[in-house]
Amino acid sequence: MFINPIEILGLSNATNTTSIDNETIKKAKKKLFADIELSDSGEFDYYGIQITKGSCEKAIDELSNIDYKEFYLYLANNKPLNDFLVNGKDNVFKNLKQDSIFKLPEFVKFISPYFAPKFDKALLTAFVNDNVEHTKAILNISTLISQSEVNAAFKSVSNNIQNKIAEIDEITKDIKNEESVYDEDDIDEVVQIVKEHFPTKTLNCLPQYFQSQILKIAKSINYLQLSIWDAFDNTHVPNDLLEHLLTLNIGGLDKPTFENNYKIVKKKNDERIEQTKNTPVLKKWATVLLQIRDIIKEVENNTTKSDEAYHKVKDLFILSELNSLPSFADEIRTQIGYSIRSLSISIWNKQNDIKSSLNTINLAAQINVDNEAKLKFKQDQTELQELEKNIGEF
Repeated sequence: MFINPIEILGLSNATNTTSIDNETIKKAKKKLFADIELSDSGEFDYYGIQITKGSCEKAIDELSNIDYKEFYLYLANNKPLNDFLVNGKDNVFKNLKQDSIFKLPEFVKFISPYFAPKFDKALLTAFVNDNVEHTKAILNISTLISQSEVNAAFKSVSNNIQNKIAEIDEITKDIKNEESVYDEDDIDEVVQIVKEHFPTKTLNCLPQYFQSQILKIAKSINYLQLSIWDAFDNTHVPNDLLEHLLTLNIGGLDKPTFENNYKIVKKKNDERIEQTKNTPVLKKWATVLLQIRDIIKEVENNTTKSDEAYHKVKDLFILSELNSLPSFADEIRTQIGYSIRSLSISIWNKQNDIKSSLNTINLAAQINVDNEAKLKFKQDQTELQELEKNIGEF
């Protein structure tokens, strides 16, 4: 516990340390101890804390150190900082003037054991409350923490972060083990949980000390989004999680991995959004595809003549309309092309109608499909044209 001996001796008004000589200390100490002995509790009330005579004497003995005497006098006249050391009142972080004494290694070494534990609690409160400005203000005075006290000063925030990482990892584990409380309807709730657990503006205020933990946060979010993609075939939740992940200040070689994952997920998610938006259009052409497949069955069962089958397919759709569809329709357009090719093959194999077969493959060849499909349609055209030529010669 921090006890300022100059305060308890009533010497705070001293202008300098030379006026606080041994005789002055001796007189003030005698008066203090007399007051303690006359008190009902036999203790001294220091900021509402009862301290014993022994504790007072131990604190007063530190005035024998010239440097300490100077430091205690400075603190006695820096009320916000002194109060903070005693009871943790964080008024000290509001417009605190960083005096030159803050840069003195001896002063930092002296104050750090008292300052670090109070700093730790204040930082945790600001961090948990997601108070960005107050977190920054607290961290601005981290210069009063010596290297030996760094772990103590950041312990509570570090533990808080680690506990939150563990909670997210538990959600990930449950999803992978198919024991999750979430399903397709409410899995998007984890995005809000992650954002509340890991507020990026506050996290990004933290010093280099926390860099390895911030990387652990990023990896934890990444594992979560992967498990959601695998378990629910969901892209918008992984997209939102990775989007949040990339707002973190991530250093090292891992960031490109997260960025690449985001590109992959975003592309797939954008495709699904586009598909959803164009569902009515895709549904229309899916119906056309099913009708073509029905016609193929009719040809193979000889319930529809080959020339009639060709005209049926031709009348099912407007070629220019199919070809003008945006890229979202590439897959269904290719499927329609291949189905018409299959009809062409069935017409020839089942009904030996070279003319209708050739007309049908010519129709397929006019559809905007990829190069691989175009090449196959072209080969079919060439083979059928050769067959037609040979048949004509006979």
